[in-house]
This record gives sequence, C-alpha cells and structure tokens, in this order.
Amino acid sequence: MGIGLLVDVSACTGCESCVVGCKNWHGISAGEQGRIRIMDLIDGNYPSISRWIFPVMCMQCDYPPCVAVCRYGAGFIDEKGLVSVNTEKCVGCELCILACPYDARYMAPSRRVALGCDFCKDRLREGYQPYCAEACPTDALIFGDLDNPASSISQMIGETNARPLKKNFRTHPKVFYAGFSNTAILER
Repeated sequence: MGIGLLVDVSACTGCESCVVGCKNWHGISAGEQGRIRIMDLIDGNYPSISRWIFPVMCMQCDYPPCVAVCRYGAGFIDEKGLVSVNTEKCVGCELCILACPYDARYMAPSRRVALGCDFCKDRLREGYQPYCAEACPTDALIFGDLDNPASSISQMIGETNARPLKKNFRTHPKVFYAGFSNTAILER
C-alpha cells in the first residue's frame, strides 16, 4: 500500500489549519481553491442529528481514475506510488477533475492546470510529513507507513475500524476516515 493518511473526524474541529497550512506551503492564494476542502455533513432527522466536519484531499488511489482518463500523460503515479501531475504536460482539459469520484482535483486558475494533494512530496523527500498533518492542532490527521503494522497509522486504522470514503468505487484509496458513528456516511 505504501504511505497514507488517517483522518479522525471525531478529533477534527473544522478549524481549517490543514487548508491554510497547505495553501501557504504550496503558494496558493487565499481566494483560490486549494488542495484540501472541508466537508460539512449532517446526518439524521431532527432531533437525532449528527454532524461531521472533516478534510477531503486526493485519496492517493492505487487505481486512480484521474490518471486513467488523462490523454496527455500529465497524470501519473510516481516512483513512490503517489498520484501526481506533470504541469508541463497538462493542457487544462479537466477530464481528471470529472473522473475523480472524491472531487479532489481542481483547476488552478492562475496556471490553468489540474492539481491535487500529493502528500507534499517535496516535504517527504526532506523527511517531513505532509504540511496538513503537521499543521493540525488536534492531531486529527495521522500520516505514516500503511505497510508497517507497528506504525501509528496502521494501529489507528485497526483500532478504529477506519475506512476509505466511497469504498465501492474500488479505487483503493490510501486516505482513511475514522470516528463516524454511522459508516454509511462514507459512501456519500
């Protein structure tokens, strides 16, 4: 599987530190869409309502539809297994944006190229974790090695029964979500 991210929605406060940190690191203007978006979901009927606020980013799929539809070779999986975009090859056709079932790709308006989260691969090369995980004040984002059963992320996935969003799409994402009282919400 490689490296991945666990989002503990029970710890997420919706503070958007992950969004702001990501935008700052990648030089994305405050008014532009970024690599992470915050979901605000409400489930149930009054008076039994549950609300979850949590980040959604590129799921770093093993079988990414965004890469499969790219006619120009701009979308690819790099040597570390990360879904990436070669901005020199991207023509801005937006097919990858339409193909992503997680709505995790976006068109950078200033450059007219498709972008998405790449787990801050430039930081990973330097031995740091993604900026979103570092910026999270509640430790709701846990990054690590999914192949190591002793890693914090692997243990948390096991302990919390964390699952990916929209598992039925069979993209085999590397981002997992824990803390939902109703796991049906993961299929929305």
